[in-house]
Amino acid sequence: MLTANEQLVMLAISRCGQQAYALAIKEEIGRHGHTLTLGVLYTVLARLERRQLVRHRDGDATPERGGRPKRFYALSGAGARELRGALRLLDSLRDGAYAPQGA
Repeated sequence: MLTANEQLVMLAISRCGQQAYALAIKEEIGRHGHTLTLGVLYTVLARLERRQLVRHRDGDATPERGGRPKRFYALSGAGARELRGALRLLDSLRDGAYAPQGA
């Protein structure tokens, strides 16, 4: 089962496409009204990689980054399936749910 933060990060990676590096992922999540610190984001990314739901590739080293490359992330096939399943479950639970009075 994916945590809420894992779902957010995976959705943001999906939305960022080929340019899904940490800061772009953080900004994408922020555009939708939620914030994650970089520390939390890197923790979630590491956990998703260990579970083989996300993979990374290193870009070219740049002088702006002190010669370090950007790390770009993508969903693995297993990650895409896991995310679809989690979203399907949420959709199923949401279907027929009602909003409490006054909400």
